Amino acid sequence: MKTTIDHLPDDQQQKLQAIAAVFTSPDVAIPIDMLILFGSRARGDWVDDQETGYKSDYDLLVVVENEKQVNDLTVWGELEQKVRAIIGDTPLTMIVHDIKFINKEIRIGQYFWSDIANEGVMLFDRRRFSLAKPKALNAQERLALAERNFENWYDSATEFWRGCRYYASRSLLKHAAFLLHQATERYYHAAILVFSGYKQRTHDIELLGVQAGEQHAQMVDLLPKTEPDDKHLFDLLKKAYIDARYSMSYRITAEELAELQKRVLVLAERVRSACLEKIATFCGADAMRTDLPIPPTLGEPILQDLPTPPTDPQEFGKWAQSLSEVAEQRAELRWQEGRQAGLQQGKKEGRVEGIQEGEARGRAEGKEEGLRDGILMVLRARGIAIPADVEARILACKDVTVLGSWLSRAVTLSDASELMKAC
Repeated sequence: MKTTIDHLPDDQQQKLQAIAAVFTSPDVAIPIDMLILFGSRARGDWVDDQETGYKSDYDLLVVVENEKQVNDLTVWGELEQKVRAIIGDTPLTMIVHDIKFINKEIRIGQYFWSDIANEGVMLFDRRRFSLAKPKALNAQERLALAERNFENWYDSATEFWRGCRYYASRSLLKHAAFLLHQATERYYHAAILVFSGYKQRTHDIELLGVQAGEQHAQMVDLLPKTEPDDKHLFDLLKKAYIDARYSMSYRITAEELAELQKRVLVLAERVRSACLEKIATFCGADAMRTDLPIPPTLGEPILQDLPTPPTDPQEFGKWAQSLSEVAEQRAELRWQEGRQAGLQQGKKEGRVEGIQEGEARGRAEGKEEGLRDGILMVLRARGIAIPADVEARILACKDVTVLGSWLSRAVTLSDASELMKAC
């Protein structure tokens, strides 16, 4: 951890000194234990492009003693406004965490936090606590961490999307909208974790969408809101986190919900494509797992027998937690079913290695089917007509590499006949 900002121009040093004074003022209701500058300005590779107007953020980490202090949003909101007054139109990223959380993340190797500990600049330190020693991750460890983060959050998002369909089928539209918001939020968390190793503490899907778009071009404007109809749909989804639970005036139609389900599917596919591209940079595409989660499809059966939604809004948290537990159980069941199928296939072939080959074959066939379904789903969700010969080629293809390239192309092409070009 560095302790000097001498590498920065004088004007930036003056602003950071003024920012530190804001946080260390005796008027601040919560004692700040550490104030750390991280990101490009800490590293010295910030951008201030006069021609394009692009400016790198001031990235600030505020460290406090406990989680209760972290959750006092009024205090942090007021301090954030004071910082913005100092830096003017320069973007600001300010995050607040307690020392226990930060040290836990450093110790398990979350590279976002290790990078802060290695590259950050300590602007203020009350010297009551110490940061844990960063664990240096090699490329293989970063790969494993990114795959684990992606699998956990992407699978969870998919189960909430499926839960949305279930409750929508029972005409429980407000409950379904809440779950679709959760699916969207979790797809974004999967993406941001893969690219940065950090999970933002927010339920604001608009903010998460901006952060995801900053990581990869494929994730820019995943949920459009330029046109009035698009803005209306986006607002329904964004407000669902609070209003679908607590507001008697929240309304969403079955048609609006169905359209949002399709849009979140497109979001899920583009998030997956961007994440796999990023994961491949750690150790190469050949080192990646071949069984990473794939998006759900509109053609799959609707789930049955999910927990009954609460009538008391205060019980929503427990209900959502019970859905998460169901999701984990279903994921484990699917894995066990796939494994058993592979074992049976191997036994039929009469050799030990056949067991492993059978299991791998079943997993590969499932991936092929998911990619084929995903291509068709993306094209249809975007309103692109699929000629019979193109659909036949998609359904006949068994090469996951080719299918993956088609799936990426399906996100942006304007004519389905362009899908197989250069293949």
